[in-house]
Amino acid sequence: MATFKIQRKHEFINLFRDYRLFVDGQKIGSISDGQEMEFSVSPGRHLLVAKIDWCSSKTIPFELNDNDTKSFTLSCFKNALVRDLFTYGIIILVIVFSLSSSWDYLIFLIAPIFLRFVYDMTLGRNKYLTLKEIEDNLLNNVKIIATTT
Repeated sequence: MATFKIQRKHEFINLFRDYRLFVDGQKIGSISDGQEMEFSVSPGRHLLVAKIDWCSSKTIPFELNDNDTKSFTLSCFKNALVRDLFTYGIIILVIVFSLSSSWDYLIFLIAPIFLRFVYDMTLGRNKYLTLKEIEDNLLNNVKIIATTT
């Protein structure tokens, strides 16, 4: 039987929410923050996707032979921390501008947050989660480093 592993990175965003995992359109389980899971599938070509609410990852095709193992990482969208820090910075600027009663440029601060939210919930909803295959060379390097230390 072929197997694949999925490791969900520990992230503050969606900390208490599980991601649902689907192989070939069938739900195979849910994965929590920081968790690693292993699944057995029949040998052959498969499609893997992760979902949360109406958002998801891109569909990842992969192929496994008998006794093969593949590994994947799963996280929220790329650069989530940078985007969150940018959003918090704008919120602080909005508060500062509102205290100084200078509302002239307030829309230029609020618009990027609103537009990003609209993008994430419409056009970017299938890129909200990042699902990537870990290359075999990378796994071998990690094993070599782990055994030499």
